[in-house]
Amino acid sequence: MDYDIVVADRDSQELNGILWLISNYAFPIATQHKAKHTIEFMDVLENKRPRIICLELDMIPKDKWEMVKQHIKNYADQVIAMTAEATFERASQALEVRALALWVKPLSPSMMKHTLQLAIQNLTSDGTGNASAPVMSQLGYESLFVDDQRPFSYAIYLLKTENQHDLPHLRQFIQQFDFRSQPSVFSVSDQIILVFHGEVSDPLSHAHRFMQEWELFSQGTLAIALHPGKGEKSVHQIYTQLRKTMKITFFTGFKQVLLSSDEPWKDFDPFLTPEEQRTWIAMLEKADKSAVKSWMYDKFFNFEAPYPAPGMLRTKLTSILAQLRRFMNRKELTGPEIEEFYKSIFKQVLDGAVLNRIVQDLILFIYQLLDEFEKHAQLKQVDPIEKAISYIEAHHADYKLGLEEVAAHVDRSPTYLSYLLNEKQGKSFRELLTDVRITKAKEKLLNTDASILSIANEVGYQNANYFSRVFKQVTQTTPTAFRKHR
Repeated sequence: MDYDIVVADRDSQELNGILWLISNYAFPIATQHKAKHTIEFMDVLENKRPRIICLELDMIPKDKWEMVKQHIKNYADQVIAMTAEATFERASQALEVRALALWVKPLSPSMMKHTLQLAIQNLTSDGTGNASAPVMSQLGYESLFVDDQRPFSYAIYLLKTENQHDLPHLRQFIQQFDFRSQPSVFSVSDQIILVFHGEVSDPLSHAHRFMQEWELFSQGTLAIALHPGKGEKSVHQIYTQLRKTMKITFFTGFKQVLLSSDEPWKDFDPFLTPEEQRTWIAMLEKADKSAVKSWMYDKFFNFEAPYPAPGMLRTKLTSILAQLRRFMNRKELTGPEIEEFYKSIFKQVLDGAVLNRIVQDLILFIYQLLDEFEKHAQLKQVDPIEKAISYIEAHHADYKLGLEEVAAHVDRSPTYLSYLLNEKQGKSFRELLTDVRITKAKEKLLNTDASILSIANEVGYQNANYFSRVFKQVTQTTPTAFRKHR
């Protein structure tokens, strides 16, 4: 019995290529229909009733998805989904329409042939041409995410590249690799799953051979988490366990094959203790690079199995970043270069693939931060203006404080210091001193119930009336009126 098929794809080249492959492999397909947009696709479904559909998911607008999904359920028997984006959203859409497979572009002829053979086999499996339950539906995307409790006895590989940009190259390599027994290939956002349908002789050696040939094919690094087969676990249970096993690469790195493991995560406190916070404050204030390096190596470079959950380590590292941010704000280390470096380190802490590399980069950032801190401190020490203002703030309560005393402190002549203050600050020494005293007086008026005379004395004025006159000149209100409006 021959069947009809509709291929829906916005890309004419892709569409014609699929139809050419169908024609050349002599599938029992009587009529091939094309659709280049959503309305055309739905029209073909309603009027031609093809038994098999091959649909590019990216073609369907979000606001049309529910309507298209219902049409597929009403009119189609066998569904094959395609996408240029191997994302969880596309995988979920494929699940919703019970797709036999989700093809990820660029398309593999061998995978296309295998899936089309499966679709036709499903249609003819009961001998009448009526669709029965797909014989391999348990090996669709739904099997990865929904536990059907059915034991699966063959090998499953979970593949992950250290750099996600290598994933398209890995998919291309999979199409070329000689598996002998061709697996089903499932792509998720950051990994690829290979599910085998028959016995794989010595899966561990086979996985190592796959990795060796990949390294010849690409400069990228790869890790494989391997379930060798046998056992009572379902595909979903195996996939969940492999994802957990793959997380061990956070500690051990890539370029390795990991056997699936049920070992639980080790307990780990993800937050800095009060004592550790004090240690960090002291190390940063002293700009002690050696102490920082020793602390980081001690806390992050001595892990052995069983490992703590990687998320706990990332939380601990963000706690350190919070200490660094407070230090940066306190020391005014907020230049554009430092800020950019901080953001890149923050992103790496959240998304970095390997702990050792994250920690090394974080240490380098801390070194640069401490270098900036020391440079900043040296500039403050040699800058007579900063030094003079700091001295004025520290000694403003002394009613005898004068230009000569401050000039002596900064090792400049009174005339030159007066010139510098006018040039750099736009104010005379007396104006700066008055600003400091009135600012301090405002704080005391707002936050204490001390008398006006007492506050005047505390900020460097012996006479309360004179203090009130100066206060009003600066603020346009009296101390008493200012306090009433607090």
